[in-house]
Amino acid sequence: MRILTLTNEQVASLAKMGDSVDELKKAFLVKSEGHVEAPPRARFQMSDVRNILWMPSLVRGRDTMSLKLVTFYPDLGPGAISTRAIVILVDGKNGDVKCIMGGTGLTGIRTGAVSGLSCRYLARKDSRKMAMLGAGGQGFYQISGVASQLGIEEVKIFDIDKGRQKTLIERCEKELHLRASASDAVRDAVSDADVVVTATTARTPILDGADVKPGTHVVAIGAYTPETRELGSDLIARASVYVDEREAAMDEAGDVIIPIKEGRIARDEIKGELADLVSGKVAGRTSDSQVTVFKAVGLAFEDNAVGWMIYDRAVAAGVGAWTEA
Repeated sequence: MRILTLTNEQVASLAKMGDSVDELKKAFLVKSEGHVEAPPRARFQMSDVRNILWMPSLVRGRDTMSLKLVTFYPDLGPGAISTRAIVILVDGKNGDVKCIMGGTGLTGIRTGAVSGLSCRYLARKDSRKMAMLGAGGQGFYQISGVASQLGIEEVKIFDIDKGRQKTLIERCEKELHLRASASDAVRDAVSDADVVVTATTARTPILDGADVKPGTHVVAIGAYTPETRELGSDLIARASVYVDEREAAMDEAGDVIIPIKEGRIARDEIKGELADLVSGKVAGRTSDSQVTVFKAVGLAFEDNAVGWMIYDRAVAAGVGAWTEA
């Protein structure tokens, strides 16, 4: 059995953000038709903050399978990589392992693409200004995903780590040709933003209802456990809330679980899943003044969709190294 291995750098070189958004739209349409199997991810909690995740998926019809292993160790100290991942692709027709690829880059690309896809349906079409809360590994991909779908011209970046903040500003200016600047406070970053993305390790809310202006689209991707959240209950109660998947959100998304437990919103007040938006089963933004929230915890079939796109491109371009197993 010949297996292709791809580094994170090779993955990034083969996955253009706009193409990844389009690929995910097709995958969510397949999901809306009931052809995706992705059981809830298994999580091994190694400490209060350290987690190891297993994320399998199968897309029937395409017969593509994937398995992602993620380790999240945010307390390793300054300069340390907190999140590492690999993705394994398996051909469902014959059971062959086809590819092992760097999953950290893939996670960034597909998560940025999911956020960008949400903007197609939930952000105002005239959105020009963006706020990025969190300048870690996800920051660039999130800005890239949103900018691929909207005419973003300016981004304000907040992070308590000024070094990471500076690095992200420089990368946005160089690679995305955006006006990028640092904000020392969340409210300064978001006060005039049309789109706000939160990608932090916060365990309690950093953004609430009074912080955002009418018409803002908020994307929350940082928190992924029932007891942690980035968004306050006032914001959730004020907004039209959408999720990547209801079952996953009700298992893992403290951003919606906690306000429901508090009685601030009812479970059936969640407007819909991303698959519902893509398929037209539910409406997206209905007015320019509406505040919308898209809460994503990350779904394994997203790695499946973008990962197989990257694999096909790698084979065609002769990128990567082959090994015999």
